[in-house]
Order: sequence, then structure tokens, then C-alpha cells
Amino acid sequence: MARVERYGPGEEADDFVPGDFILAHRHNFIAGLISQAQKRRFKGADAVYAHWSHSATIVEQDGALVEAEVNGVRQNPISRYRADEYHLVRLGSEFSAEGRARAVAYSKAQVGQGFGFLDMFGVSLYLLFGWPLRLVRRGHEICSGLVVRALQAGGLVPELDAALTLPADLAKLFDVRP
Repeated sequence: MARVERYGPGEEADDFVPGDFILAHRHNFIAGLISQAQKRRFKGADAVYAHWSHSATIVEQDGALVEAEVNGVRQNPISRYRADEYHLVRLGSEFSAEGRARAVAYSKAQVGQGFGFLDMFGVSLYLLFGWPLRLVRRGHEICSGLVVRALQAGGLVPELDAALTLPADLAKLFDVRP
């Protein structure tokens, strides 16, 4: 069973297991748009999940992570989140060592790819109008799609559609509440 740990501004997790992931609440213009758009779909008791605007996969024991941002897919230190709130989703024994290795390998192989602006457009149409358009471009990723594909490479979350999954969907699936 997954375990979730909260880290607020000024705090930083340690003892990382590659293959786990984070959900972050960031404070920038695009993050605000993502949270607002998610609120169109996540209402009532599910509204808390719209808080999350970003996700990334842990790929090293030192907390290095792979994430998709506007400038593309990059490997970065988790310390860049010290000023923001994030929750570390520790997948525990439900994620085998072999599965974790495949998830990490997938994530690292995406470093250098472009950001999925077309993917984001398709997800926006889904949030605004309920149209499940899977507009994707090979070699381009959005943050949550990258995490979902990594987890799927490891054998988890086969029920998720990476082209339509947002940080709020991951938060709901793993019950990550602010």
C-alpha cells in the first residue's frame, strides 16, 4: 500500500526509493491555470485533488527526479522544491524492484524530450468540454503523462490514460490531500 508524506516550504524528504513520485503545488502562472482548470472537473469531495499542479518521478536515491516542464523533460534535484509544498508518494512493496527499475529507465530515457504543448491542449479541451481528445506528439510529454507512463512501464496503473491524466487524477488515485 502506498504511503504519502507531506513536505512544506523549507522541508525536504530524504531516504528516496527510485520509482516513487511527487505531487507538487507550485506557485507560478501555469501552475495556477492547471489548478483552476482541474477544478472544473474535480468538484465536491474531489475538489481537494485539484490543488496539485505538477508531478515528477524519483530516479535516484539522492532524490534526483525526472520531470516535464515548459522547457522540456529534465533531470533535476528535488531540492528545487524546497520553497514549495510537495507530497512524496512512497509506493512501497506494491512496486517491485524490477518494476521500479523499468519505471526509472523509462523516465531517464525521456530526458531531453520536448514539452507536450499539444498534449496540454488536448487535456485542456477535456477539462473544459469533456471531450477526451488524445492529442499527442511523439517525443513530447506533460508532467503527469510522464509519471503515468513510467508507472505503467513498471506494471502499475494500467487503467490510466496517460494522455488524459492530470496531477489531480494521480492525487485522487493515491489519495494525496493537501
